[in-house]
This record gives sequence, structure tokens and C-alpha cells, in this order.
Amino acid sequence: MTTTTAPARVPAAAERSGRDDPLVGTGALVRVALRFDRWRILVWAVAVAGMVQVSVDALANVYADPATRAARATLISSPAATALAGPGYGLGDYTLGAMTANEIALWVMLPVAIMAILAVTRHLRAAEEDGRLELVRSAPVGRDAPVVAGLVAAVVATLAVGGLTFLALLSTDLDPVGSAAMCAGVVMVGLVFAGVSAVASQLSSHGRTASSLGMAALGVAFLLRAVGDVRGPESTSVLTWLSPFGWAQATRAYVDERWWPLLIGVAFAALCVAVAFRLVGRRDLGTGLVPERLGRPAARPALAGMAALTLRRQTGAIVSWGIAIVLCGALIGVLAGAIVDFIEDDATLGEMFGSGTDATAGAFALYTMFLAVMAASYVVTGVAAVRHEEVATRGARVLAGPVSRWRWLGTQVGVAGVAGLVIMLVSGLVMGVTAAASLDDPAQVGVLVGAAAVTLPGIACVLGLAVLVYAVAPRLLGVVWAYVAYVGVVGMFGELLPDGSDALSPFTYLPGLPADEMAWSPVVAVTAVAAVLLAAGFAAFRRRDVVG
Repeated sequence: MTTTTAPARVPAAAERSGRDDPLVGTGALVRVALRFDRWRILVWAVAVAGMVQVSVDALANVYADPATRAARATLISSPAATALAGPGYGLGDYTLGAMTANEIALWVMLPVAIMAILAVTRHLRAAEEDGRLELVRSAPVGRDAPVVAGLVAAVVATLAVGGLTFLALLSTDLDPVGSAAMCAGVVMVGLVFAGVSAVASQLSSHGRTASSLGMAALGVAFLLRAVGDVRGPESTSVLTWLSPFGWAQATRAYVDERWWPLLIGVAFAALCVAVAFRLVGRRDLGTGLVPERLGRPAARPALAGMAALTLRRQTGAIVSWGIAIVLCGALIGVLAGAIVDFIEDDATLGEMFGSGTDATAGAFALYTMFLAVMAASYVVTGVAAVRHEEVATRGARVLAGPVSRWRWLGTQVGVAGVAGLVIMLVSGLVMGVTAAASLDDPAQVGVLVGAAAVTLPGIACVLGLAVLVYAVAPRLLGVVWAYVAYVGVVGMFGELLPDGSDALSPFTYLPGLPADEMAWSPVVAVTAVAAVLLAAGFAAFRRRDVVG
């Protein structure tokens, strides 16, 4: 005699609760999200707080007397420095606190915003795209519970970074109230971009597109603040007040703290969250509000093959990152004449940076490093897209056919790497063209294209490290973002940090053109290191299981 076992059924009351209560199951999903992100949160918090503490200690040691701080204040008030750092509050009496808020705060806000965007996309759109959310929603889980869980994960991560950074600042001699204002601004920026990412996750049906939309919003916010601060000192431009970074810096930390600008960010974040909840109820699970265009019944020959498929899939990220980086290069070039005039008009700055072409070269070497770090950030997103393809099991389906692992990984890494290098060269070209017009010096075109080209081995090293981490421990790929933040900090503030702090950055060993003399041996050495990292990553990928 055979017996049959009836499949387990969810009680009818639970089924009705899941349908009627959009928040049922939220607590369980929050616990899962926090457990999933616990190591990422720890790495981000420790990396950012450690970066802040080291930077503050370095500023305190280098600018220990009022005279040197006054000279630094004059430099920070230049148009180019204003565009990259902020409006520059408290320059009349430039204390260590004002220096920290003006020169470090923005570089804390940027990684926190990136962290929030990635966290929300990971728990919302990416989980929905690869089918995990469909399995979760088959249980008595409400419609809005996943949105809440993703936002809570981002908020906890942001608060962890802000809290640990506040403790790091308290370990210095800085004013606790100013430290609280600065960290509150950092947390506010994270909340805003978490909300923006929640809305972007409802618009697109693909995780990579949602994260690209969030990154594009981040780039627009940075450009609005940069242009606004140059046009209107101390946040008097309307453009500055259209950016979350402008709201955070308007708190005037360590000068005369104002708390009300934070309310703008909190209100905007709440509005984005409300919009996200509204939108999630207007679409079907697995779809986005922006409909996908129907493809052709058969692909054109130009779209056949791994390279064409990868390029089409990554076009959105390439275009959004490329536009942001090239626009930054154009802005730097436009301001070239202003910064040279500014430095040469001040005797103290002339002694620090030289005059004429020396001042131009020193400024461009610093800003070329900034563009290179942005390009390195893009290539990391390219490797993250490879990870997403694997988690979504599309990689396993492709590898089940006549496609080798080397070809599958190599094509996607190659597209990301080539795109990153091309973006860097184009940004150098645009920066050179605008600088040539600003300085009335056509030679700047070739000089700045060459300066951009010398940074390419460093970008390749970051790409190689990302590939190696993905191949060995794909769950730890987020750690590479912390490394990119480290590279950016030591690149911008390396001369202020303790000796040896920049030893792990590949850009440390490359000549900083056009300020330094060209040297080919470090370029070859860094290129060799990048090749070794890439080779090790490809070899490791052949030996591990692929998610299927």
C-alpha cells in the first residue's frame, strides 16, 4: 500500500495576513539583511573611521601653527579647491576643525553615499532580478517588507560609519559639537542616497541599471555642488542648495554649527522612501516601471558573441560613469587659469607651489589623480557586474555551452578594463582642451593626455585586485571599494599622511605628471603587478565553483 503525503500548506490566516499587511515578515527580512551585510558594514565603518583619524592627525602635525593654517586657508579658497572640496567655511580663522570639515568631510560623504546605493540595490533590485525575492514573497511576506529591509540595512550601515567616525574624531582634540555636526551631515547624505537608490530600484528591472542610476545621481549632486560653490562662496548659489552635499556642508561644522540644513536632507530622504513605497505597489514583481524594449527575434551579427553582449549590457554604466568623469575633467580645465592666477597673486602660495608652469603642473597632477580614482571606481563596478551575472545564474547557463571560463570572465573584465582606460584618456583629452583654452597654451592638450595615460597602470592594478578578490572570495568583493577609498585619500592627501601610509597604492609609484619627471621603470613595474594580479585572478577562477 502506498501513502501520499499532502504538501505542507501555509495556514489560511497567514496567507491572508501576507496579502493584507504589506509589512508582514519585515522583522525576519531585516535580520537576514543585517546578517548578510554584517562584514561589509564592519569593513566600511573601520576603513572610513580609520581614514578620518589618520587624516586629522596628519593635518594637526603638518599645520600646527596659525601661519601654516592661514596659508592652507588661502589655497582652499581657490576656485579649483572649492570645486573639489567645498565652500570653505571659517577660512578667516582656519582652525583644525574647520580644516577637517572643509577638506575631509566631502571625502567621507562620497564613499558613504556609494555604500548606501550599493546596499539598497543589493537587497531590492538585485535580489528581485536573480529570483531570491520571488521565493521570499511566496511565503507570508508583505509587499513592502523587502523595501524596509533594504533601507534598514543601508541606514544601519550609514549609522555605523557615522558613529565610528564620530568616535574617531572624539579621540582627537576636535570639538565634540562640531564633530557631531560633521558626522550628522555624513549620515544625512547616506540616508538621501539610500532613498534615491530605493526609487531607482523601482524604475529598472536590472540591478546594474538601478545602481548606475544611483551613481549618476551621485555624480550630478557632486557637480551641482562644485559649480554652485565656485559661483557663490559659502553656499550662496542656488545650485549648491540643489545638492545633498551642499546641505551637509552648510552645517558649518566646527565654525558656527547650523543644524537646520540637515532637515532638508531628512525630508528629501523621507520623500524618496514614500515614493519608493508608492511605486512598488504599481508594478509587478520582477519588472520595473520603465518598460524594457522588446528585442529583435534574432540578434544582428554585430551583437553576436560575448563581447557584444557584454558591451550592450554595460553600456548604461559606461555612459553614466564616463559622462561624470569627463565633465569633472572639463571643469578642472576650465578653472586652470583661475587657479594659476590665484596662486601667483599670493606670495606664500607661490613659495609652496612655485610659479607659472610649476603651479599649473602641481595642480594638474593632483586633479589627474582624482580622475584616475574615479576611473578606478568604474572598473570595480564592472567586476561587480560579473559577480551579479554569476549570482543570477546566467553565468552558469552560458558556461554550460561552448564557452570557456577564461572567455566568459576575460570578455567581461576586458570590456570593463578597456572602457575604464578609454574614459580616463578621454577625460585627460577634454581636460587638456579646456585647459589649453583657459591658459591660452595649446601644449596643455598633449601634456594632460600624457598625464592621464601614465595613470592607466594604476587603474589596471585596481582592476586586477578586484578580479582576484572576485575569483578567490566573491562575497568580499565589497572590500575593494574600501581599497578604492584608501587609494583616493592617499592620492589627495598623501603629503599630509605619515610616511609609508601610501605604500599600498599603485599610484604612489607612478610619476605624477605633469609635475614630476617621466620615469618608465615604475610604469613598467606597476603594469607588471597589474598583469600578475589579473593572471592570478583568472587562475583562481578556474578552480572554484560557479553559482548555478
